Amino acid sequence: MSISANRGEHSELLAFLRILHQGRIQVADKLGDPRQSWLKVSGIKRPSDPDRRYLILGDQVVVLSDTGAELTRASRESIGALADILFLQIKESDGGSFVCPAGDEAFMLLKLEGAKAAAGEKADLLIEVVSPVFEGELLPLGFSVKSELGGLPTLLNAGATQFEYRIEGCSVEDALAVQEAAPRKKDKDYPGPMRLIPALDAAKARVVFESVVDPVFEQNLKMIDTSFPRMLAETLVHAYLGGELALKDAVRSPALHAELSNLLSIPLPMVERIVKHKVKELLRQSALGMNPGRQWEGQVEAHGGWIIVKENGTIVCFHVVNDDDFREYLLAGTKFDTPSMSRHRAGYVYRQNEDKIAKLRLSLQVRFG
Repeated sequence: MSISANRGEHSELLAFLRILHQGRIQVADKLGDPRQSWLKVSGIKRPSDPDRRYLILGDQVVVLSDTGAELTRASRESIGALADILFLQIKESDGGSFVCPAGDEAFMLLKLEGAKAAAGEKADLLIEVVSPVFEGELLPLGFSVKSELGGLPTLLNAGATQFEYRIEGCSVEDALAVQEAAPRKKDKDYPGPMRLIPALDAAKARVVFESVVDPVFEQNLKMIDTSFPRMLAETLVHAYLGGELALKDAVRSPALHAELSNLLSIPLPMVERIVKHKVKELLRQSALGMNPGRQWEGQVEAHGGWIIVKENGTIVCFHVVNDDDFREYLLAGTKFDTPSMSRHRAGYVYRQNEDKIAKLRLSLQVRFG
């Protein structure tokens, strides 16, 4: 049987094979580059194969059933060779979904079953790490796998993540006229927020936050801080207004700081530190547990951290121990992304029924890049 999968799913298998071959994972620094520090691994479980356990014993990998019966074994050297071939096949393949013969061979060699974890799972691999503190203790930790082999992955997907604003300082007709006059890409019905929001600002109109559209997402944001919904909504608008979509730049906006200082009664010198800290927390929680449209209780699902498949096919990880580096990595490497306006019905001025105030919805999406 041939397994057709996308780059991310093939990369998850590549990470699994690399770890079994190496018996350890190199820890990353805040730039995502490898440090001279490692997590020693004794075994792995895959949520997609819940009745299998893959133990590293000497130069062998032993596959056990959930009853402890040995199903098969393979040399770590052969697994490493398969990983090298799989990496080349992923790099050389085209299209959104494709077959990698080395992946099929790995499925047969190790008696793998499920191609990927269930939707909504944050942990792609459950890794038994040798405790760096207590001798002889194994720590079962969940890791999420992200890949640099394909397009830039999203960290926070649009959907439930919409903010609604009202347009003040001009009539509905004037706001719609500004939108109509703003430049746009060929064959596009709307200019998009990168052109629209500066055009509204030039016309002396103000984009004023009203609400988070989805109540579950609003509650999730309030779990970080009760004032965070407004803080994040303002950060998104000011990023479009200033043309600074990289999050590390967006949180530094002097105009944003002045606005939030006034709105939230925060001393101006504190605003940047607070916004930066809260945005880092959103990124971290999105990476490790929070799903925007699902009620979040503050739990971390990928409680081990993140594994990154690098462009050269090697793997590094962020572990809970180097949490500060992980937060810095996420802030430094992500940006606000504009999702499809037609699909999400957001990103343009609209009039609801006979309202005398124009409205605007913006979708929040965060992508690496």
